[in-house]
Amino acid sequence: MTPQNSPRVVKLPKQRLRNLAAILLKLHPLHSSPLRPPTDCSSPIKVVCISDTHNAQPVLPPGDILIHAGDLTENGSFDEIQAQLTWLSSQPHRHKVYVAGNHDVLLDEGFLEKYPERKYGQTQTMHHLNWGNVHYLRDSSVTFDFPSAKPNGENISGFKSRNLTIYGSPWTPQYGISAFQHPREQDNWTNRIPADSDIVVTHGPPRLHLDTRDFHHAGCPFLAQEIARVRPRIIVFGHIHASYGREDIVLNSVRWAYEEILTDWAGWEAMCRMGFGILLARIRAIFTTKEKMIKAEKITAFVNAAVVGGIENQLQNQPITVEL
Repeated sequence: MTPQNSPRVVKLPKQRLRNLAAILLKLHPLHSSPLRPPTDCSSPIKVVCISDTHNAQPVLPPGDILIHAGDLTENGSFDEIQAQLTWLSSQPHRHKVYVAGNHDVLLDEGFLEKYPERKYGQTQTMHHLNWGNVHYLRDSSVTFDFPSAKPNGENISGFKSRNLTIYGSPWTPQYGISAFQHPREQDNWTNRIPADSDIVVTHGPPRLHLDTRDFHHAGCPFLAQEIARVRPRIIVFGHIHASYGREDIVLNSVRWAYEEILTDWAGWEAMCRMGFGILLARIRAIFTTKEKMIKAEKITAFVNAAVVGGIENQLQNQPITVEL
């Protein structure tokens, strides 16, 4: 019998496997590789990322595309959303994209049918909003063109014109009672994002990427799986204020095997896949440069752009700019 005063030993399931997978991942030659703009473009495209403003209107740096990843407002009333849309529309960025968050309840008409008190007595609906020049994405995409030309219209020799396709969706796993949410166990993502998406904007994070809340991962594993399939250049999100930041990840088969292990979707078989993939990568590294290996891979910038934090949602984080 164990004495009552003896320390209790808690064994975490699969913890040893996860620890070994984390050590193994660091052996990949491209474990940490920054996203860089292509060299055949006249100038990088600057993508300014913000999220979770909650009625605040932060000073924004210049850029070509302004992305807001949801929770534009605190209560989601018509007046709040209209005021914030007017502010967004007034910004000098050439293109502006917005995806709703769980606080932006006016935009989820199904939610308001169930909870009419969240209309706050206002009769205006989302159809009365003046969107200005803001592109609102709800499970939809938009493509922007960036011609390679000088201000006078003269083409720049040797450089390519570019276009970027942005997909946006507001859905997050259930947490409390708010808009655009689905049951946590529901797969809301498989094959939802178009494969040609250069930038993905969601309100909530993919699991294991800048998603830590109260010492656990609050992100959606099905979204993480979909991002691993599509491998966009950038995914922008917010929702989890405490995990603000950016990380650049090579989304290859080794990385996905690692994430399957941490999500408890796979075991030692995935560890074997990691080991085989890392062995091949290290052999390739002998015969080529790291720069060529990076060019052959796809690097994705994960951006948690929540600009507020703390109990009162005060402004405390800077917008994040990513160059493509």
